[in-house]
Amino acid sequence: MGTLLAVDVGTTNWKVAAFHPDGRLIGTMDSAALVHTDEKGQYYDPEELWNTVCTLLRQLQEKYRLSGVGAISVTGMAESGVPIDREGRPVYPAIPWYDPRSTPQAQEMNRTIGPDRLYELTGLDPNPVFSVPKIAWIRDNEPERYARVATWLPIADYVNYRLTGEIATDYSQASRTLAFELDGRRWSSEILETLGLETSIFPPVLASGKPLGSVTSVAARETGLSQGTPVVMGGHDHHCAFLAAGALIDDVVLDSSGTVESIMTLLPPDRPRPRRPNGMRVGFFLDPSRYATMGGILASGASVEWVLRSIWADDEKGSPDGYHGLIEAARSVPPGCNGLCFVPHLLGAGAPIWDPGARGAFVGLRAEHSRAHLSRAVFEGLCLELRNLLDAVESSFGARVTALNTVGGGARNHFWQQLKADVTGLTVNIPDVSESTALGAALLAGVGIGVYRDMVDASQSTVRLQQSFHPNSEHRATYDRLRDVYAKIYPQIREISRSLGTV
Repeated sequence: MGTLLAVDVGTTNWKVAAFHPDGRLIGTMDSAALVHTDEKGQYYDPEELWNTVCTLLRQLQEKYRLSGVGAISVTGMAESGVPIDREGRPVYPAIPWYDPRSTPQAQEMNRTIGPDRLYELTGLDPNPVFSVPKIAWIRDNEPERYARVATWLPIADYVNYRLTGEIATDYSQASRTLAFELDGRRWSSEILETLGLETSIFPPVLASGKPLGSVTSVAARETGLSQGTPVVMGGHDHHCAFLAAGALIDDVVLDSSGTVESIMTLLPPDRPRPRRPNGMRVGFFLDPSRYATMGGILASGASVEWVLRSIWADDEKGSPDGYHGLIEAARSVPPGCNGLCFVPHLLGAGAPIWDPGARGAFVGLRAEHSRAHLSRAVFEGLCLELRNLLDAVESSFGARVTALNTVGGGARNHFWQQLKADVTGLTVNIPDVSESTALGAALLAGVGIGVYRDMVDASQSTVRLQQSFHPNSEHRATYDRLRDVYAKIYPQIREISRSLGTV
């Protein structure tokens, strides 16, 4: 069957990985993402990205003496893309998804098309995160370069293009452009004509797990891969992690716990997608017969890092001992923190609120509270925010949440995962996978060459659970009462936070 390879073009790291067909990791090579800054904002150099991927692939094959590669697939961040000309040369650098330069273009979409119509068509809100405002920014600010654009390729699909010479994207990436109509499964002439953009610059759409092409002779020389190696369409990085974490099997929720905590779930097959904005974004899954919804806590791991840096600064911030001390102190405080609550909006509020002006807060602070109380309150606040998000998923989509499958750095914090179980009332499973995003892409490579029958078979054949955390019934009443209180805090402090932002 051969080794399955994956390329993962992430926001902060670029990685390649090799897996056995049973999902066992052979090895990885990675590099910090090469992010540049100029007077206009941040960017990735497409040629630098490709050269890095080539170097990592050669190093991976040499270090692990790989032979008999079965197929390769590419995953990566959504929204960011590479505009290329008719000869396939980059016209402009790739703008990261988080770069805010296209805020005026997103605001123009809000005025001319409107949030209701945009959501009805695409399942998204007018936000500079997405691809179309970035394209419009290039048109408005770099008109000579924009005139040369022939195709806009999501950043993972640019790597696919360099491997194969084929131009295409998948449904999960197309769904994050703000230009793809979910009902018609087509690029929206209504949206693009309103903005003065051409539908022709968007690529054909191919389902994830389908053969895209094969490694060309040029790419073979540059990457060390054999010419003719199959390249299979990958997809959005969160979707690939969902597949590898086993969340597809029982339709549980993926909880990707990092600096940002992203949750993702699939809508029930028999339930139509919502057509009015409800605070939750929706788009196609890797399997375009299913819709997926994603939301997140913008400062999840970032809140833990903040409390470690700010409140435990004298305990060697960032050291294992300092982190261990933080956890043990939080563990020593009873549930509910003696009436102290934390709102984790340090970077604004994510779904379903989407308020960039929201601010974090400790509410109920009294003289008897110690840094141990503040520490536990941070974890409890993150779990309460997660519960609110899951409640919004259930009420908006009718998707009953039965369990969480958690991956990412936060999954290693067992105190936190037990607290999630207690606060949400759900079982929290930790899959035995260290490279979930890359593994998901590798599984798609396997689907494309017939190693697995389909995505479900790929997941069932490889997923293993490392540990599960079950709710402690003794704490349920406390957290139910605290949830009711927590739900009232943001509406009460919203205007105060906005006023503070003007000081």
